[in-house]
Amino acid sequence: MQKRIQHSIKALLLAAVLLFVVAVAPCNALASPLNKNKEPSFAVLPFIGQGPAAQRLARRMRFAVAKKMSRNGHVKRISDHNVTMMISALQLSWAEPFDKSQVPQVVKALGVDGAIMGYVRGRKLTLVLYKGPKITKSCSAVIPGSATSPRLTVEGLLTRLDEVQFHHVSSQQADLNNPVLAARFKQRPNLVSDGSFTAAAHTPSHLTKMWEGFLAARVFHPKLLSAASARHLPNNAIAIVPTSVAVPHGPRGYCLMMHVGPGVAVNNGLAVESYWIPVHNGWHYRFSCWYHSTAPRVRIFLKGFSYQPDQFSNSKSLASQRFERYRAELLPVAGNHGWDREVMDFTPSTEGKKHHIQWMRIDFFIYLQPGEAFFRDVQLKYIGRPR
Repeated sequence: MQKRIQHSIKALLLAAVLLFVVAVAPCNALASPLNKNKEPSFAVLPFIGQGPAAQRLARRMRFAVAKKMSRNGHVKRISDHNVTMMISALQLSWAEPFDKSQVPQVVKALGVDGAIMGYVRGRKLTLVLYKGPKITKSCSAVIPGSATSPRLTVEGLLTRLDEVQFHHVSSQQADLNNPVLAARFKQRPNLVSDGSFTAAAHTPSHLTKMWEGFLAARVFHPKLLSAASARHLPNNAIAIVPTSVAVPHGPRGYCLMMHVGPGVAVNNGLAVESYWIPVHNGWHYRFSCWYHSTAPRVRIFLKGFSYQPDQFSNSKSLASQRFERYRAELLPVAGNHGWDREVMDFTPSTEGKKHHIQWMRIDFFIYLQPGEAFFRDVQLKYIGRPR
């Protein structure tokens, strides 16, 4: 009688797992020609850390990887909740000492095309890429200390897993003493849509779609607020506000306001990106903007994209057919006392690769310390062709 009951329980558990797979697992985009235009499904599994500190870091790093994969544009990520439910349904122990043979079971049960698993030892993070239930590649890196964002380290690991080579420029200066370049920059049109942040004042919704905020998988647009309303902007929010909110006695106009709370600041930060800016591969450009930070550390990324559609691209979405292959980085000072200007001369290119840069996006990123950061008069202009 007891054996019959045990068999019945096992049968019920198996049935529950099968029902869960049917409910949450997406169709395999690579399995059928009918689905060739659909995004491949992907899961970021819970990372394993050895010891309490490593476990906390493992949770942060999984969140960072999941966030990046959610904004990849080439894959459909399975929610963390569904992954957790599947692990529970399979009755697996997802803790140290960890049995790595459990990973293919979960990947297979979810029915996903790929997955990433992570392991943290001290501050060393190892990511393992699965295509189906099989390991295809792994790579490791040391996560920097609390004074440095883990963002570039995580993106570097994902880049190595996907075998994508970035042309990465860090903190290059502009030639401000060249009168010819200064004249060109002054005369030529700004390529940034709504770089003065005035568009929201002329729309019924008071929103601008020329700028996008990113928080985990959520995408949103800044709304125009009065100076009084801006003082009550909640944590992890963005808005277009009068410049007097940032610096009471400074220039008049509008600016972008970003307010990051403590939890997000010490984890993965708050980002705002511009709309797509058409550029020419190998041409010379100058970027300029004014910023003010009350406390958060600020990074400005100039990201270049090539046209690279694949079998998972959506023919109705040009964004899904673009692939990031270039990045320049500016390192402004955190906690400055007024408006400071950041300028960079740069040349977006892929260093001989066949997919040339055709678009740029400006990415304002704040992290580490909670508080506000403001940006105004954002400009990107063509200043010269290659010789």
